[in-house]
Amino acid sequence: MLREVLLTKLPAYNNKSVLLYDSQDTKDIIHTLLKAHNLYKSDYDKICVYFWKGNIKDTCYFIWKFLKNNVKYKIEPDTRQSVKSPSAILSTGIYKNGYNDCKHYSSMIAGILDALTRRGIKINWCYRFSNYKLFNTVPHHVFCVVNCFGNEIWIDPVLNRFNEKKQYINKIDKKL
Repeated sequence: MLREVLLTKLPAYNNKSVLLYDSQDTKDIIHTLLKAHNLYKSDYDKICVYFWKGNIKDTCYFIWKFLKNNVKYKIEPDTRQSVKSPSAILSTGIYKNGYNDCKHYSSMIAGILDALTRRGIKINWCYRFSNYKLFNTVPHHVFCVVNCFGNEIWIDPVLNRFNEKKQYINKIDKKL
């Protein structure tokens, strides 16, 4: 299986964690996710070629389907928010009690897309932090968006269908 192949290409998961904030807010989470993105660039460089399917849309679909089928989703409680290496996402993604939520999905998607971009494939992508609650402006969900020939492709394995567009109240897009 591809998941096992990818794990042989990545540094081994060591099951260690580091507490960054005793109490975090959305700004801290966004900052930490972007920082982790840069920290794990070289890991994504090692595995991105396994996801390229000849064009952007097929690649986005393949990434979405891979995560949907290989990384179990379980929302993290507000008291325990984390970011993970690609090895940690893949390793903990098979366990019933493994936490992998929208942050982990989006960091894996963005990491792969960014690594493909560094290889010369022009992919216009961003993290989209979104809010679905009326009378609230604080994002509580994140997924990735690719602009392909003027159309947005939404890659959100939390949802049931590829390119599903769940209407949000407001958003913050972050590019690196």
